[in-house]
Amino acid sequence: EHAPGIAAAAATAGAATFVASQLPSQLHISAIPVSIVLGAAAGNAAPSAVTAAIKPGLSYATSNILRTGIVCVGAKLSAAQILALGWTTVPAAACSVGAGVTIIPMLAARFGLAPRLGALLACGTSICGVTAISAVAPAIAATQAEVAIAVANVVAFGSVGMLVYPHVAAALFPPSDSRAIGLFLGLAVHDTAQVMGCAASYAEQYSDAAVVGAAAVAKLTRNVFLAAVVPLMAVRHAAGATGSVTAKTFAAAVPAFVGGFLAMAAVRTLGDAQLANGGSALFAFDSAQWKGGADWLGAVLGTKVLLSTGLAAVGLSVNFAAFRGAGLAPFAVGAAGASVVGGVGLSVALLMASLAPAVPAEGESRDWSGSGRDVTAQDAGEQKL
Repeated sequence: EHAPGIAAAAATAGAATFVASQLPSQLHISAIPVSIVLGAAAGNAAPSAVTAAIKPGLSYATSNILRTGIVCVGAKLSAAQILALGWTTVPAAACSVGAGVTIIPMLAARFGLAPRLGALLACGTSICGVTAISAVAPAIAATQAEVAIAVANVVAFGSVGMLVYPHVAAALFPPSDSRAIGLFLGLAVHDTAQVMGCAASYAEQYSDAAVVGAAAVAKLTRNVFLAAVVPLMAVRHAAGATGSVTAKTFAAAVPAFVGGFLAMAAVRTLGDAQLANGGSALFAFDSAQWKGGADWLGAVLGTKVLLSTGLAAVGLSVNFAAFRGAGLAPFAVGAAGASVVGGVGLSVALLMASLAPAVPAEGESRDWSGSGRDVTAQDAGEQKL
């Protein structure tokens, strides 16, 4: 019963991987949003008999497969790595994420959008783009159309930020302050791939490779906030209009897969901490085994296989009529939300630049992390969301 729909979703995800690999590299578009677009196009063009045949499998993929992928993504989140890279970006990221998840749902309500869509726009804009949307959606019972609209916002406004923000940074920051410039880019742009593309663009245009590493750390710090925001959004959804939350409603509101996601992140953090202290991860794995296995579980199985398949199924389930009914309001909220998150990121980075200007001597390495060591984009690349 489920096989035809799962096969259709997997085939769509595979096709999306190929299509994404053929797109110009400067666009920095991953396979996941492409899988939603291809799925929506194929699903709306398919005959009704085919749609009926694949519907049970699509339902399974958008629930079980997608949720399993979210649990696996937890293996990419490590609080220990944030502490190793440097704690100074944590309060800055907290300001950016906090502003987004607070203000964007309020804007969505003002524009008459469903609270679920407001939550998806908030998380996608504030934390880590499509991955945040896919993690939050099942926790708040979002519809496939709401997921697709939120993903479209992330791709559109994240791409705009990727093109515009390097020039904003060049105009407003001292050219020697790679730390503050990277912090701004890492806090202001939506998706991790877009952040890295934005930072690489700045580095190429203004000959400052250190910005890439600074942006990577800022973005990784934002990504870790996903572990707190997913249960928060689940509780908000369960509380509804009353806004009342008790220990009982909290336990009931947080789905089992969210607990699995948090547990996976906790295990990754524990293993990383043990390695940092000179031991073996979980008393059994050396550094290469642990990081290689965790990265395969989170980045390959979780993101490239399960999330791509689940979100391709979301696309296959979307009816284009839902977009016509949504109008321009979601995109107005998405644009305003992107401006809020970008503006807060800019303000925080400018504040840091004024309080602690970083002007290393010629030939001196840049330790902008606050950890006492240099950090590169590779440190955050392993955790890419």
